[in-house]
Amino acid sequence: MSKVVGKFILSHPRDNVATAKVPIGPGTSLTLSKGKSILAREAIPFAHKIALRRIPKDGPVIKYGERIGRAIRDIKPGEWVHVHNVVGERGRSKKK
Repeated sequence: MSKVVGKFILSHPRDNVATAKVPIGPGTSLTLSKGKSILAREAIPFAHKIALRRIPKDGPVIKYGERIGRAIRDIKPGEWVHVHNVVGERGRSKKK
């Protein structure tokens, strides 16, 4: 198992996702703040998001300290967060 330190960007302390600075392989240990770590459950491509904690179905995906989307299924820590498990909300008009 490889250990990656500083290979992702956390944009805001409220974020529940981080952005990969390099491709991250499954089983890679990522060190978070305060000595906590998570394992990548699958391959995370460069510049894509990884879940830092559990995001329940219909729960918000938070990046930049703001809600950017909604999970369409439960997302586990270390999973790739992308269009297959999130629907975007930024830039959409509000329904009346």
